[in-house]
Amino acid sequence: RVFASRSAPPEMVKKLGIRHVKGLLLHGPPGTGKTLIARQLARALNAPAPKVVNGPDIFQRFVGQSEENIRELFAPAERDNMKFGVNSPLHVIIFDEIDAVMKARSGAGNSGTGTVVHDNVVNQLLVKLDGVQQLHNLLVIGITNRPDMLDPALLRPGRLEVQVEV
Repeated sequence: RVFASRSAPPEMVKKLGIRHVKGLLLHGPPGTGKTLIARQLARALNAPAPKVVNGPDIFQRFVGQSEENIRELFAPAERDNMKFGVNSPLHVIIFDEIDAVMKARSGAGNSGTGTVVHDNVVNQLLVKLDGVQQLHNLLVIGITNRPDMLDPALLRPGRLEVQVEV
């Protein structure tokens, strides 16, 4: 599914009503080659060098900076989408250890500062994955050893909808 829509000409994709897969989750035990597979997938799709982000590196100590880090990751794809439309080059973002960023959000009962920042980062990433501006030139690949820790909202259709155990 990841390859099908990206290997056909944009005109054919539009004519057939094919929907691009926006996200892929690779999960499995450490040392099984998940990161290598993600990089090779980007290469096979003829995408420029993917942005590889270590999940915990998203978080910063200054208010709002963690959320800004998420927005900055998606900015080049958004710019190219506006400039080139369906002819925009594919952008690939690989989140290694995505479970550090996308842990299930807290309930209303917990209001610690770290929890609020974490929930804001989760919300920001979900908005970027399926927000108002639909990006057809983007593939997000999440990598984790712990898929059970992920926020269930991340695995809904239109987000990291294809899940592969490695």
